[in-house]
Amino acid sequence: MRVFDKVPSESLERREMHLILLACFAIIVLAAGLALFMYPVVFSQTSSAPPSPPPRGMSIAFFGFCVLSILLAVYLVDRQVTIKRLRQQIGDERRRSSEALKQASADLMATLANFSSFQDQLAMEYRRAAAGKQNLSVLVIATKVHEALSEASATTSVYGDAVKAISRKLREEDSIYILARGHFAVILPGVDAPIAKRVSGRLVEGLADAAGASNRFSFTVHGITYPEQASSAHDLELAVTGLLPEDSLNEATAKEVLTSR
Repeated sequence: MRVFDKVPSESLERREMHLILLACFAIIVLAAGLALFMYPVVFSQTSSAPPSPPPRGMSIAFFGFCVLSILLAVYLVDRQVTIKRLRQQIGDERRRSSEALKQASADLMATLANFSSFQDQLAMEYRRAAAGKQNLSVLVIATKVHEALSEASATTSVYGDAVKAISRKLREEDSIYILARGHFAVILPGVDAPIAKRVSGRLVEGLADAAGASNRFSFTVHGITYPEQASSAHDLELAVTGLLPEDSLNEATAKEVLTSR
């Protein structure tokens, strides 16, 4: 059986203010009652004795008690006002920090090369790998933001965190591209299938950490390797576009892919 009603989190601060005001009121009432009972002892005169001033020590103690009681109540109210102001400042700082992080994520997403740049870089890396008889791997990372973070600003922030997690696991010669909304590609020059698999494992770990315990986004990582899984740059590109949703490609790229098929 619940004795007190459940306090919702949104009214916690208001309830706390009510509590501190109640405490101050109780202190003042108790102090006033005690001072009222103390007053006759300190200042009353008996009829049998000649009038005389009350002992100085008793008077000082009485007035000191009254002043201390008032100061205690004022102190509690002042501390509560200070705490409320500090909480408001912390909330403002958190909002500014959140806005700065969102802006940084948006700037990071804006700096990523697009699908067209990916095509050009892939063709160049393929020619280099074919001429030097080296391997070439491409990783495609598909992310899906949790429904609770469906707002545009929140989605951009999540994608920015995913890109940061991917970038931290790459080498200097590797490059990352945004192919579509929530879909990224990484070109790994000179990397064969076993090494690409290890790189994919590192990306999975980094993305899992970025997603957090609340699973802000889900993700999948696919790898395509030349010459094990693709024999040409065209095959690599087809394998990559096959992992993208059809409606995510621009009209020109979609026509090109359909024609090549």
